Amino acid sequence: MAEPTTPESPSPREVEALCCELAGVHFPWDTTRSLELALLKTFCVPSISALLERTGEFTHRPRKRYDDTGLMVAELLRCGPRSPEGQAVITRMNRIHGAYAISNRDFLYVLSTFVAEPIRWLARYGWRAMSIREQTCLYLFWRQVGEAMGIQAIPDSLPALMAFNSSFELEAFRSAPSNRRIAESTLAMLLDDWPAPLRPALRGVLLSLVSRDVCGSLGWTSSPDWLQHLVLGGLRLRSRLARRWPRGQGNTRFYSESPTPSYGARFHLEQLGPPAMLERLNRPRWRGGQRRIGLTGGIASGKSSVGRWLAERHGLPVLDADNYARDALAPGSTGEQTVLERYGARVRAPAGSIDRAALGRIVFSDPAERAWLEQLVHPLVRKRFEVELKRLAAAPVVVLMIPLLFEAGLEGMCSEIWLVDCDAQQQLERLRRRDGFDHVEAEARLAAQWPMGEKRNRSDVLIDNRGSEEALADQVEQALRSAPSVG
Repeated sequence: MAEPTTPESPSPREVEALCCELAGVHFPWDTTRSLELALLKTFCVPSISALLERTGEFTHRPRKRYDDTGLMVAELLRCGPRSPEGQAVITRMNRIHGAYAISNRDFLYVLSTFVAEPIRWLARYGWRAMSIREQTCLYLFWRQVGEAMGIQAIPDSLPALMAFNSSFELEAFRSAPSNRRIAESTLAMLLDDWPAPLRPALRGVLLSLVSRDVCGSLGWTSSPDWLQHLVLGGLRLRSRLARRWPRGQGNTRFYSESPTPSYGARFHLEQLGPPAMLERLNRPRWRGGQRRIGLTGGIASGKSSVGRWLAERHGLPVLDADNYARDALAPGSTGEQTVLERYGARVRAPAGSIDRAALGRIVFSDPAERAWLEQLVHPLVRKRFEVELKRLAAAPVVVLMIPLLFEAGLEGMCSEIWLVDCDAQQQLERLRRRDGFDHVEAEARLAAQWPMGEKRNRSDVLIDNRGSEEALADQVEQALRSAPSVG
């Protein structure tokens, strides 16, 4: 939670206004350069660079990834995190980040660079350094963003954040092949705008801005001392000249107000994000005031464990599609009568009701029969959800636990979708242990659902259930703290 405002501390409105002025009026060029340096420094952390390499965004599309980051950061600074535009950016960032397993500590370090690097850059190269009040406002601004992203343990003061930033770098900066590959792709992208004959010299200039420990972690050779002194002198000369430049509040120069190589003169938020995610990111979601978490996953992936945690630890109402599907075929229901009319004695239990095990063997061995049953049950389940959601209209958060959420086309009922993920082998083992299925039957149940890879592409938050119960609980708490994807 943010610190309460005191007469001496700036209000949230003052924080946003001052940070907007700093980034868009006083230091637009310096802000961009300092955040480029911050980006390079994050590549010194092997856990971060390895994840970035796995996504392929910095190696295959470095320009788009760079522009996307710059545009979202600029819009946050221009509009403020409490504005509708800022909230939309944070929601999109959370939906993108939710698809990856990112540790809280890595999140916290990246957040700290957005404060530490502009402060250090301006002290060293700027036409003036930030005042203490400006530094405090920058810290409060990014802490507010971090809280909306669900980041835990954000240091409670600017000095504490700066100390964390320095201690983390001492501890976590290590050389790794992925560090160099990601950094080289980014540096090549930054040099692409210049004529080829000038690029070697410009590379040396850029590396002269990078400390020796950063160069070592990225596998680079530091620029010679004479070049570092020359570049420092040039930047300080620029700063002296910059003091004479006129600045006006009405003339802002944010990165998002200028043409970008990726999008031209104008961009739309719907364009930002990894291409493979865009369809999912732009798919309509529930836009009401209630936060509706769609909880899904493969069979035996651990959805029920997450649902119980949310219900027992947080008291959230959990609507279970499996219960509603059972109710749809309950004794005396229209659904039961329809099934018995179709299959007769093959699925009739001695008491006259449906033998669910027998029905399962039929539908999981014949896709056509499974489709028929789903066409019967899914509308009844949807109707039950609508009734329950109306009953819970006053609840701020509701969990919709739906194994076949995508298969049934129920995404539009949710404001965000969490996927509980694990390996197929783990699912098979859990099915055999939990339900007593043999290998053939367990494989058939698994094959009847969409592949997990397809579900990952369509989900907003990935809950990795390959590890311990403690790790699972930590991820659930992180997802719950993140800003809700509601409008």
